[in-house]
Amino acid sequence: MLRFLSFCLLLLFGSAPAWAQQWPQRPVHVIVAYPAGGGADTIARVLAQKLGDIFNQSFVVENKSGASGMIGAATVAKSAPDGYLLLVASPAEVALNQNLFKDMNYDPLNDLTPITLLAWTPLVLAAHPSFAASTPEEFIKLAQGEQVDFSTPGIGSSHHLAGEYINALRHTKLVHVPYRGAAPAVTDAVSGQVKLTISGMPPVVPFLQSHMLKAIAVTSKQRSPQFPDIPALAEVKGFEDFDFTNWFGLLARAGTPPEILDRLHKASIDALNDPQVQKILASQAAVPVGDTPAEFRAFIRTEAAKYAGIVDITHLQLK
Repeated sequence: MLRFLSFCLLLLFGSAPAWAQQWPQRPVHVIVAYPAGGGADTIARVLAQKLGDIFNQSFVVENKSGASGMIGAATVAKSAPDGYLLLVASPAEVALNQNLFKDMNYDPLNDLTPITLLAWTPLVLAAHPSFAASTPEEFIKLAQGEQVDFSTPGIGSSHHLAGEYINALRHTKLVHVPYRGAAPAVTDAVSGQVKLTISGMPPVVPFLQSHMLKAIAVTSKQRSPQFPDIPALAEVKGFEDFDFTNWFGLLARAGTPPEILDRLHKASIDALNDPQVQKILASQAAVPVGDTPAEFRAFIRTEAAKYAGIVDITHLQLK
């Protein structure tokens, strides 16, 4: 009887590495928790194309938006741990939502496992050319004296929190106008429907280059390597520690076999080191990273703690 049980256990636990080594035998789906056209979507499609080439298998990007990214993230968090459903996440899904929402239907670091931080971009305050301010200092002065509406990809995004943090630090009168995704938020800024947007860089780059939008400031602590002429908000007195970036990471369902995670990590690093991928990322003002799973997990914890402190300062709480 003991031999029979041992044999069964061997079959049970010994079979996972075998099928994991044969992965992927069918298309892999990459979930983006926002509509097409935003930064996460752009990065995901670049990565999916390259991973498809590396594994000689289709990597299909799916946009599952809603609930501040929680619908898409929960789709992966509740999936089978077999490596066929991945998540390209931004801060909201894994580091911010747990500080804003009382109820979440997944645990970011228990239900998901980090693979690598792919890239980051600064957020940018971009305005319609008719906007009265053109520098960070002019912007702060204007927003202290009158209401300024600003668009973002949605409620509870890091873009939203950045605007609320500016209000808390300098008693400005920024009023949030949420959209369903980055593309419509930026489009309405280009048309002048709303004069200011806080956006990731990828959706606004073509509009900055065509002068259909003007950049007021980036929200990272340092200037963007690709756009060094855009000042950082941290250069303004009172904003010295202001540091908001939009980053994008690759995660899988917790419990995914290590063999699959290791192969995904190696392939992702290879993708990020590819000159063509780096050229595309640079054109979107995105800086490639490619850290280890342990480093990415530690980074998420650090970001979550940072956002917890900012949420306390802004008193922002969502249902």
